[in-house]
Amino acid sequence: MFEIARKDLQLFFADKRGMLLTFAVPIALITLFAFAFGGAGQSDGPSPTKLVIVDLDQTRESKALITTLDSLDEFQVQTTSLDSAEEMVMKGNRAAVLFLAKGLEDSILHNGQPSFELKYDAGEGPQVAILGGALYGRLNEILAVRKSEIRSSESLVPPDSATSAILAMVAENNSKNGVAIKETPLVREKENAAGLVHAVAGTAIMMLLFSVTAMGTAMLDEKQEGTLKKLLLSPIKPSSVLFGKMISVNIISIMQLVVMFVYGWIVFGLDIMHHIPSLIIMIISTAFACSAFGVFLVSFAKSKAQVSGMSTLIILTMSAIGGSMIPSFVMPAFMQKLSVFSVNYWGIQGFYDVFWRDLAFSDPTFITRIAVLVGIGTVLNLISVGLFKRNVLSLI
Repeated sequence: MFEIARKDLQLFFADKRGMLLTFAVPIALITLFAFAFGGAGQSDGPSPTKLVIVDLDQTRESKALITTLDSLDEFQVQTTSLDSAEEMVMKGNRAAVLFLAKGLEDSILHNGQPSFELKYDAGEGPQVAILGGALYGRLNEILAVRKSEIRSSESLVPPDSATSAILAMVAENNSKNGVAIKETPLVREKENAAGLVHAVAGTAIMMLLFSVTAMGTAMLDEKQEGTLKKLLLSPIKPSSVLFGKMISVNIISIMQLVVMFVYGWIVFGLDIMHHIPSLIIMIISTAFACSAFGVFLVSFAKSKAQVSGMSTLIILTMSAIGGSMIPSFVMPAFMQKLSVFSVNYWGIQGFYDVFWRDLAFSDPTFITRIAVLVGIGTVLNLISVGLFKRNVLSLI
């Protein structure tokens, strides 16, 4: 009994890379989720929310209001034009845009009720609700102070009592004359609910990454059993062996994604029939990128333990920062920037373009998603070919 245990421990410690990954994977995941959920860096406070503003009033008061909002720690303000702002929302680059209506300065100077409009993507409901609540409170405070300053200057309130007058006006404005924020969805609720699209696309991509890795480890089995060596010694070209593996993994990946989306259609009512051309392009591109990732992992690993450890760490990391597991808007800003290095991010955004944003497959934004996925697959496949020649062809 003890001899068997000793043998297994010797085998475990003999595989240095596999042993390291056994401990490194949970440590890395703890670190990742601690950052994602704000467990690290609390002393720095929450990252500012990106706030896009369109100033239709173009007056001194409207510009002063934008400057004040930008000075707050909770907002990072960006001003842009009307057309550009609406395009940002409709193509998923921003969840909402704040419009400062014409007549804003007159409302402030004459103690009227300033009006604002928040145009948003209905699929980003939680994020829009948080932003709208924060804006309502801050706009009330800023405008109340500004109106109090105007009243004080007009009635020549002594400097010593100016502060108390302003504070009194803040309370009065918040209770009786709050700002009006009209909410207008630019991307409306559809039959394909955003949550359903995210659930199907995010889960499909994450599970596909695990599946292609498992398929890739079949090559390691063939290597250990001697089957791969027999293939390399046969009249078949060595490169054909790898390309054959790539083709089979791509076909199975496409089949898996098709089954997942058909299941979403049959069981949950995901509308796929009106998006067939774009959906086919997305499925093929995503399958190509994911299958290339699986072949890449296997091409330099020397044991199943190494593949298992590395794949778990990399796939869960990409799925977390890419949006499969955690909504990206709840993560710190630096992690949102890292999401662009994840296959999950580009795949999920592409499927959102198909089912939620209704972008045509000729739209530049949609083409960009496809190009990135194809680029990822091409680069990983080229690296895999080089590693295959170095590590596997030495078996001959």
